[in-house]
Amino acid sequence: MNLILKYYQGIRSFFRRKSFSNIFGSSGGSALSSGAKYKSYACINSRAENIAKAKIYLYEAKTKNEIPEHPFLSLIVKPNKQNQTFKEILHKISTSLDLYGNAYVYILRGVRKTPIGLYFLPSNMVTPVLNTQRTEILRYEYVINGNKSIYKPADIIHFTIPDPDNNLLGKATVSAFNFSLDIDYYQNLYQRNYYLNDAALGLIIESEKELDDPDVERLKSEIQNQYEGSGNVGRTLILQGGLKAKPYHNSPKDVEIIPARKMVREEIMTVFRVPKTILGLTDDVNRANARESLKTFNDYVIKPFASICLESKFNLFLKNNYPEDITLSMEYEFEIDRDLQLKAFDIYRKYDIVSKEEIREIEGFSKSKLNKSK
Repeated sequence: MNLILKYYQGIRSFFRRKSFSNIFGSSGGSALSSGAKYKSYACINSRAENIAKAKIYLYEAKTKNEIPEHPFLSLIVKPNKQNQTFKEILHKISTSLDLYGNAYVYILRGVRKTPIGLYFLPSNMVTPVLNTQRTEILRYEYVINGNKSIYKPADIIHFTIPDPDNNLLGKATVSAFNFSLDIDYYQNLYQRNYYLNDAALGLIIESEKELDDPDVERLKSEIQNQYEGSGNVGRTLILQGGLKAKPYHNSPKDVEIIPARKMVREEIMTVFRVPKTILGLTDDVNRANARESLKTFNDYVIKPFASICLESKFNLFLKNNYPEDITLSMEYEFEIDRDLQLKAFDIYRKYDIVSKEEIREIEGFSKSKLNKSK
């Protein structure tokens, strides 16, 4: 009777031993391995970097006049004693929302409960505690290094990506994935182990007689000790007792790793709505569609996300903590090609499409003396 031992040099045992925990804790979201988490981080980071570009303005709610000076504007100049900038806090909020669906900023208060500091709390360390009816958040528990801090809801700005199934907690962007990211992560590990094992997945050992379990384990142990690892590459395999060895010819190509990884990449970009240009991918991208995709990303991804998930909560914070009737606006300017813009202005003037005064207005210059006299 032949006994075939498919000897994978640690690959199978690695996957059996590997344990992936839920990185989302109790804040909401779905299970996702840490490897998959960082696989999607390029898109998450790109979104966060663009969210952090926001220019913050305050306006009077009724008149819409800009407010150039206000305690909140002073606060975000130096939001805390950890030397974090407000842009960094915005980046962390955006990242946490994509990963966890929730983000938390602690409001440090001074005299008369005036806000004097804003501290970002890592979302995986925060647990919102609900009432028995699950209709209200009673408190937030923040645990770090075994130390627990309890915060009142009034002292936390709780940002969420709205979840249609939950009025209190958010839904992570990564929850849109099923197992695609994990599959890609396992494929990376598969390739890694393939090359660590001298680009050979293993052997098939054939025996003319049946081997019992102790004999199988002894054979595996001998092969591992004498032939496994880069230091034993090229050693001659010697078998006795009628054993025969032949290579196991599977390869990364056989499991279609490259097409699968491209498919996962496309899915990641689709879920996060990040264009190829942002990630530095140039296939099927030219100057014209690259610029249009960047503008679309700014207008239809970054701006709505900031308005719904961040701006609305900051406005609620202002309403609850300052007496004035004011509103906050996070404004984003699309960074255009300046040379291309100036050439466009020349063409517009050549064919009298726009006037000099209209260009002056676009560029932010004051009206000319000739125009003022009119």
